[in-house]
Amino acid sequence: MDRLNLRRSFLALAVSMVAVMPAAQAQSAASKWPSQPVRFVVPFPAGSAPDVLIRFVGVKLSQKWGQAVVVDNKPGGSGVIGMNTLLTGPTDGTTFGFVQGSAISVAPSTIKGVSYDFNRDFVPVTLAAVAPFVLAVAGDSPYKTLGEFIAAAKARPQGIEVADNGRGTAPHLASALLGLNSGAQFLEVHYPGGAQAMQATLAGQTQMMVETYNVVAGNVQAGKMRILASMSDRVEPGLDQLPLARSTVPGAVAFGWFAVIAKKGVDPAILARLNKDMGEALLLPDVVAKSRELGTYPRPGTPEQLAKYIEDDRKTWQGVLDKLNIKPE
Repeated sequence: MDRLNLRRSFLALAVSMVAVMPAAQAQSAASKWPSQPVRFVVPFPAGSAPDVLIRFVGVKLSQKWGQAVVVDNKPGGSGVIGMNTLLTGPTDGTTFGFVQGSAISVAPSTIKGVSYDFNRDFVPVTLAAVAPFVLAVAGDSPYKTLGEFIAAAKARPQGIEVADNGRGTAPHLASALLGLNSGAQFLEVHYPGGAQAMQATLAGQTQMMVETYNVVAGNVQAGKMRILASMSDRVEPGLDQLPLARSTVPGAVAFGWFAVIAKKGVDPAILARLNKDMGEALLLPDVVAKSRELGTYPRPGTPEQLAKYIEDDRKTWQGVLDKLNIKPE
């Protein structure tokens, strides 16, 4: 080989080595991660179902990583406070969000002054779990099926009261979706929380309420309430005795859901490691069992799947908000 060709070979080798160095460095960084405690910002109060779930999962991750997992509760503002906390946090792989879907899909369209934009400011890591909404009536309600309830509401437009935990909240929008898709006109009654909505339904002040199963489970098991249908997209273990609302009203599918997200700028190799470890932890048998106790169902997946889930969810609820003429306030 002449001197010119030899020089070209050395140059080509040097270029190839430089090209692989960033990938190798990223892989090395991910393999050493985490080297310090990892914080999950949680926009829920301590003791709530998603808070209990991430704390339970956090124990598994801490054991796997050899680092503490810290749950930082930032409740309030329909999740906006937690989202803003994550937005102002670092991008060094020490801080992530375990957030509710409504803070991503609904809050920016219903709360004035929301400064974050999910696609601009955050990246998806994995869907964590879903909590299907159920349609619950008092135990002595004359309505035995969702079909009977819808028929009564159609016969008395605005004459059948349905309780939820606040205007523009996910249960309210789920109720509105049911009405829009069935052609029934409910009188939507908004309460400060699920407990108040449940008391109103038990007292006969409202004829049905929309909430996740864990909120009404105690009264259902005591025979004080009855569930007409689940708004899940599938039959869930433990809820398999419940008919699906979509069998009576096509498209009547609605969940509360929780996801792991990160502020944009975190090393992609670290995000890939978190996705893998979180997905494995969520599917551990005792985590699945604990999740079911809380009325939630693990559904981990890829970041791409979560991105598509968010896109579809935003379209669904924006369509409902537009029809209800709900604007940011």
